[in-house]
Amino acid sequence: MSSEIVVIGSLNMDMVVQVTRRPERGETLMGSGFFTSPGGKGANQAYAAGKLGASVAMIGRVGNDVFADQLIQNLRQAGVDTSCIGRVEGESTGVALINVDQEGDNSIVVAPGANYRVTPDYVRQHEAAIAGAKLVMVQLEIPQESIVEAVAIAGEHGVPVMLDPAPARPLPDDLLAKVRYIVPNESEIAMLTGVEVSDEPSARRASAVLRDKGIGTVFSKLGGKGVVVTDADQSFTLPGYKVEAVDTTAAGDAFAGALATALVAGKDLREATAFANAVGALTVTRAGAQSSMPDLAEAEAFMKVAEHH
Repeated sequence: MSSEIVVIGSLNMDMVVQVTRRPERGETLMGSGFFTSPGGKGANQAYAAGKLGASVAMIGRVGNDVFADQLIQNLRQAGVDTSCIGRVEGESTGVALINVDQEGDNSIVVAPGANYRVTPDYVRQHEAAIAGAKLVMVQLEIPQESIVEAVAIAGEHGVPVMLDPAPARPLPDDLLAKVRYIVPNESEIAMLTGVEVSDEPSARRASAVLRDKGIGTVFSKLGGKGVVVTDADQSFTLPGYKVEAVDTTAAGDAFAGALATALVAGKDLREATAFANAVGALTVTRAGAQSSMPDLAEAEAFMKVAEHH
């Protein structure tokens, strides 16, 4: 039984502390409200899609520790197929140490642990799952050569790839040329194109640069200003939803998971983007990564209410 969406990427346990402000060098601050929350960009995207009802499998690796059990269990509860998640003896599960300030902005330190053991070889072992998918999703929290391998395997089997180029880093053109959908934010698209992006016109210019590199469709995310979508035939902007931001963690992952869910379900670009916008907006209104993500009924109800305002 193959899944329609296959996510290849990271699984982390997020350890989150609320702070009034970020600590200075050498300073100890008293935080409040500590909690742990399953995270990792790959797992977040798989979880978002699973919770929205998509058929999704995750390829990744965890350690053999208590975090591993919690992460796998959490994905299963969202309906994600976890049979391609391997355990690595003697390696820690990935963790992220996150400070969230009063404005909801965060700073993060990641210890990748077992995520860096998602080798090209490990990806190739799961070729059958990739070949059977309608869409493959990758991010940049596993080794770059493994991402290159995943994209190559998808290409061999004619499966389109969605790349979330986060955390931001430069990427080779031959990798970008094989990507069908890319979902960068302002800093990521600037890193990939050299174009400073702050508004709609600059997003269109940067998107054109990525299209010239061979990418099919660019979703340039401008935070509260919405998303500029550019493909061969059109470029349009969908405004963001006005919400009270509590915690921006994983909003981009929720957007990607929702976008994948809608595209695989056959929605057109405009509908898919509107749906992804709504799911991303709902996610920032709650604390945590996966814990903040809505299900399909919540997303649809939110979109209905938003239409009337």
